[in-house]
Amino acid sequence: MPYYKCTFLTESGDFERRIIFASDKGTLQRTLPDGDKKVLKIRRSFFTDLSRREISIGRIKYTDFLVFNQKLIILLKAGVSFIRALHIVVENHKKGPLKDLLKKVERDISNGVPISQAFDYPQIPFHKIYTATLMAGEKSGQLNSLLGKYNTYLDKIYTFKRKVIKSLTYPAVLLVFMFVIVNVVLVYAIPKFVSFYEGMDAQLPAVTRHLIDVSRFLNAHLVYIIGGILAVVLLLKLLERFNREVVIFDYLKFKLPFTGRIILENAVSVFSRTMAILISGGITVPDSLSIAVGTFSNRYFHKKLRRLPERVREGRLFSDCLKEIGFLPSLFWEIVRVGEDSGNLEEVLEKNADYFETSIDTKVNTMISLIEPVLIVFFGLLVAYMLLSIFIPIFNTARIAR
Repeated sequence: MPYYKCTFLTESGDFERRIIFASDKGTLQRTLPDGDKKVLKIRRSFFTDLSRREISIGRIKYTDFLVFNQKLIILLKAGVSFIRALHIVVENHKKGPLKDLLKKVERDISNGVPISQAFDYPQIPFHKIYTATLMAGEKSGQLNSLLGKYNTYLDKIYTFKRKVIKSLTYPAVLLVFMFVIVNVVLVYAIPKFVSFYEGMDAQLPAVTRHLIDVSRFLNAHLVYIIGGILAVVLLLKLLERFNREVVIFDYLKFKLPFTGRIILENAVSVFSRTMAILISGGITVPDSLSIAVGTFSNRYFHKKLRRLPERVREGRLFSDCLKEIGFLPSLFWEIVRVGEDSGNLEEVLEKNADYFETSIDTKVNTMISLIEPVLIVFFGLLVAYMLLSIFIPIFNTARIAR
């Protein structure tokens, strides 16, 4: 919805200007109060429309947004109105991206923007889920409890993300170090040994010849290989950008062994949690689906599930529609069917999200416990292979000379 610049004439003869949010000019004229102010001019504000999503606001940190929500919940529970609670939090918040964003949100709400739309900023963590939570809270009047559920969800995601990053730091550093060492040896060290080997009057072992061939190939074609890979990636990205029906990278992520299953279960968990929050707020299943499907960050999943709301509106069971997707875990749609039969879909979806979060945690722990020893063993074997390839001819020459 657009903004309108309104000019009023007060009884004292002063001019007052306000920017007001409304669906259209006619609706705005009908909603303006009659009183001691006379409306002189109403003009559409295109600049305000465009500037509402100013890119100068940085991304909001998870921890900052968690603290903000917790303060907001406490004030709302104390009986403070939403706009007053927001003003208090903004006034007492430290300077930074979140405070800049909250000031814009406060201004928008004061000008008549619905709370859920005022918070629709992509810088907010999981902003689609957050705006959906606020929308459900506005409709049901249960804003406190729904914001609490969102905070619990955000805390789980942040804790999980921090744990994964911390656990994968060492393997990632080891992998980068291994890649750098291998390339330095193949591109710089081996060519120097080749000239040394050429002075030997001896047949080189097969492993040494193989390593020399690999080194020569990389020296001759490394730039073309890197350029070719970058060109293919760029072309595929452009293809996806200009044809939204083409989904390549997200499909490949889903098909990765082991990690693909984690990605799928994480998407199902987020979807279930979002649906549970929306249904608990009094939003119908089809409308909840329309919002929850938009939370899929994986475009392949979104493409496959985007027609779910339409199918459910046609009168089909939610669980049957999920079953037809094909790649979704059977446990997911079977549990949903139980919820539909029992009339307790909200609780079932909550339990479903808890189950898949636990499953993800187990899989990630398993992956992390395996990846470190596997990388160390692989790196050790690779270094041993290169050292043997380099020094076997030298040892053989020394033995013959003796």
